[in-house]
Amino acid sequence: MAVNAAPSPPPPLLDAIPNEETRRWIANMARHLPFLADIIPADLLILVPTPDGRLGVVAEAKPTVRESFYLSSQVGSVVDPASAPALDQAMQTGAVTPGAVGKVVNGQPMSQMAYPLVIKGESHGVLLMERNLYEELKHSDEKRQLYRTAISRGVETLLAKSRTSDLALPGVLPGDALLLLNQSGVIQHVSHAASNLARRLALPEALEGLRWEETFLAKGECGQVRTNAVYEEFELLAPRVSVGVRSLPLEPADDTVSAIVVLRDITEIKEKDRELAIKETIIREVHHRVKNNLQTIAALLRLQQRRSRNSEVKSILSDCIDRISSIALVHEYLSHEDVEVVDIKELAYNLLSASVQSMVPPEKQIDARVVAPSASVTLSSSQATSVALIINELLQNTFKHAFSGRSTGHVELTLSNPDQEKMQFTLHDDGIGLPTDFNAQKDGNLGWEIIHTLAQQDLRGTLHIESSSRGTTVTVTIPLTERG
Repeated sequence: MAVNAAPSPPPPLLDAIPNEETRRWIANMARHLPFLADIIPADLLILVPTPDGRLGVVAEAKPTVRESFYLSSQVGSVVDPASAPALDQAMQTGAVTPGAVGKVVNGQPMSQMAYPLVIKGESHGVLLMERNLYEELKHSDEKRQLYRTAISRGVETLLAKSRTSDLALPGVLPGDALLLLNQSGVIQHVSHAASNLARRLALPEALEGLRWEETFLAKGECGQVRTNAVYEEFELLAPRVSVGVRSLPLEPADDTVSAIVVLRDITEIKEKDRELAIKETIIREVHHRVKNNLQTIAALLRLQQRRSRNSEVKSILSDCIDRISSIALVHEYLSHEDVEVVDIKELAYNLLSASVQSMVPPEKQIDARVVAPSASVTLSSSQATSVALIINELLQNTFKHAFSGRSTGHVELTLSNPDQEKMQFTLHDDGIGLPTDFNAQKDGNLGWEIIHTLAQQDLRGTLHIESSSRGTTVTVTIPLTERG
C-alpha cells in the first residue's frame, strides 16, 4: 500500500465498530467495490479507525481489467495516519482529499483520492481510491475532467445509497461496454467495447454527442424496465443482437454527467434461452404423447379384461392397468409442469384418488387421505416414476387385503423430508395386518417384489414394514440425489 501499511493479525475491525448503523453502511458499501474497481478502474480500500489510533483495512476490491498495485490482500493491514496525510486529512476534515501522485508502487505510478465516510458530521472511515496515473494522462484535459466528475459522483452516489440499501451492483464482466450520459440523455463517453457493440447494431461510429434515445434505444424493442433502490436494468432486443442494459443514476445530475450505463451483449444467452424453450416444448409434447399411448394401452387391456371369463386373468389385467395408469400420471404431470421435476405431493393425491375410485366398493367406508408439508415435495422425473409405482402397489395391496371382512377403515399416506438429503413416504392402515411371519421378499406377491426392487435397488432406499392386528405401516426412505 502506498501508505506504508503494516500487515498484522486481522482483528475483526468491522465488528469492533460500536455503531450498528455505521457497520451496516460500510458492509453495504463494500458490496459495491468490485463494480467500482472495474468501472474506474482502480484499487479500492475501506479503512476504519482501530482502538490504537491507526486505520485498518476492512474491505478491498482489485480491478480485473488491469494489474493491481498489490500482490496480496490488504484486508487486516493497518496504517499510521502520520504516514498517510491524505487519509488523516480526510478523517479530520470530512472532505474528499487527493493523496500521493506519481509514487511508483509495484512498477506503476499511483494517483490517490480519499473519500471520508461521514455520518452526522463525524468521520467513521475512509474509502481510498488508487488509480494508475497513466489511466488519467492518456486522455485529453476535457476527457480527464469528465472521468474525474463521473468517478467522484459514482463513489458519492453509492456511498449515499449504501446508507439505506444493502443491494449490491452486479460486477462488470470482460467485454462489457460503458457509456456516460448527461442529464439530457446525450452520450458523453463511449468505451471501445461500446463502439464495437454500436457497429453490430449499425449505429454511427462517432456516438459522442448523440442522444441515447436516438441511438441504442432506437435500434430494438425495450424489455420491461426493472428499477430498484440502486440501479435500473432492462433488455434491448434488436433483430440480430440482444443487449442487457444496466444504468446507475448519479447525484448530482447535470449536463456534464448524470448516469453510468453498462451494456452487455447477451445475444448468445438469449439464443440459448430460445433453444431451451423449444426443447422444453418438444419434451412436453413427448410426455403428452407417451401419456396418451399409455392410456390407450390401458384402454385396450380394459377391453380384454371385460372379454375374459377367467377371474385370475381379470385380476392380473386390473393390476397391470393400475400400474400403467400410475406411470401415465407422471407423464401427464410432466406434460404441463416443469419437465425436470415432479411434485410428489400432487402425484400422491391423484394416485390415492384413482385407487379409491377403482378399488373401494361403494358399500365400504374407507377414510383415505394424504398428509404432506405445505411446501412442494419434488423429485426428478426419473425418480418420480419409480415412486409412483411403489405408491400404487402399496395402495393396491392395502385396498385389496387390509380390510377383508370389514366395512370401515382408515388409510393415511404421509410424505416428509426428514432432512435435506432424504425423502420419506409412509402408508399406514388400521386393517387386519399381515401374517406374523410375513417376509416381503419371500412371501409377497408380484406387487411386493416390485416395491422391494424399486425401493432398494432402483432408488437406493430402504423399506421398513411394521404390522400387527391393529394395522400395517410401510415406510420407504430414499436419497434425493442418488439413483441406481
